[in-house]
Amino acid sequence: MAIGEKMMWLAIAMLLSACSTVSNKAPDELVRQGIQRNLLRDNQFNFNGQIRLLVDRDKVETSSNQVANETLDDKTEEVAASAFSSEPVRKKHEVEMSTKANAQSHYADGTLSEDCDECEELSNKTLSLIVDQVSIPFSGAVDIPHGKFELIPEVRYEASNILFSIKMPMQVDFQKKVLIMDIRAIRPFVNVIGSILIGKPVGIFEESYVEKTLPEWTNRLPLKELIHAIPKAIDDGYASYDKKAFVYLSLDEAGKKLGARYRIRLNSTREQDQIAAVAAFDSLNKQLKQSEKRDAGLNGQADKSENEDYAVLQELLDEIREEVQSGKLDKVKYDSAITDFYFDDHGRLLAMHGINGFIMDDLKIRRLLGNKKMNNSFWIYFDYRSHPKFTMESSRKNVLFQK
Repeated sequence: MAIGEKMMWLAIAMLLSACSTVSNKAPDELVRQGIQRNLLRDNQFNFNGQIRLLVDRDKVETSSNQVANETLDDKTEEVAASAFSSEPVRKKHEVEMSTKANAQSHYADGTLSEDCDECEELSNKTLSLIVDQVSIPFSGAVDIPHGKFELIPEVRYEASNILFSIKMPMQVDFQKKVLIMDIRAIRPFVNVIGSILIGKPVGIFEESYVEKTLPEWTNRLPLKELIHAIPKAIDDGYASYDKKAFVYLSLDEAGKKLGARYRIRLNSTREQDQIAAVAAFDSLNKQLKQSEKRDAGLNGQADKSENEDYAVLQELLDEIREEVQSGKLDKVKYDSAITDFYFDDHGRLLAMHGINGFIMDDLKIRRLLGNKKMNNSFWIYFDYRSHPKFTMESSRKNVLFQK
């Protein structure tokens, strides 16, 4: 009895200690801890979510509510609070968006006629109508210990009397070093596409999947060391943000449905996100150099080919880092980014919700948008209740192999 009582009190103490540890954390610490747990501990899960592009910012909140409703499969009038619910942030964002939109609406020549204005207004309405009806639902599974990842994106256009949807499931298996794609959705169009792109018809094949082996040169790269370094690199990236950029928020309806205990918001800009990305790449490089030295120490002497493999990977990472830092990869830029993280009692990451306001540098796109800004609403939910469910099972009978 005495032993049983002690065990019971020990269990209660451990539980209270765990809850206290989570609740006492600063918001930036909880975000970093939750992401690391997702990568290192709860790293076998299923996920689903949705992406929407919206021309009218006023529709962002409505769309976010609808997306949360659809994904959580529950009906309420208000599901997710707007990512602009914080009044200071909301007002500041509105002023910035309005100022930049007005500045970008005046073009260098300044000779737009009334007819052109009417044409642009009609284009704005048409673009808004089309974009607002398009959504990108997605689902998939992740098994980090076994190096397996599956993503099933869908492009969906739905309006009055019309429904268009296309899926392109894809799976990467790093252990087998293969990429598999389910091409059944586009198989009937292969012949036509081949005629347009390469000038001659392409034979229609019966296999469901196309399997592509990863390039031979990837076999020489220290990919295991790279994958092992990614969690710390991501943590170093988040650590580069100002701690004040993370704030605790009260739970919204979406968080309550998820069973979340904490909701934390990260307010950032494109420049701040670039700094975080660069910090992550610097961390990867540093860790790879440490792995290279460690391997050389274990082998007794540096192996020339092994050093060259590390050098190739580091050179590749340096090139990507440079492009990120210089903004060359930012074909479509955003001036604001708001991300909400949802956690349970134990600090497990349950969901993420982000909204970005985009800047269109392309003159033609800006003319189409007028004074409106393109906004992106993004939801992703993590399901840890069961083992990863991979829908694509390849075999010699259903795969068209392409080396």
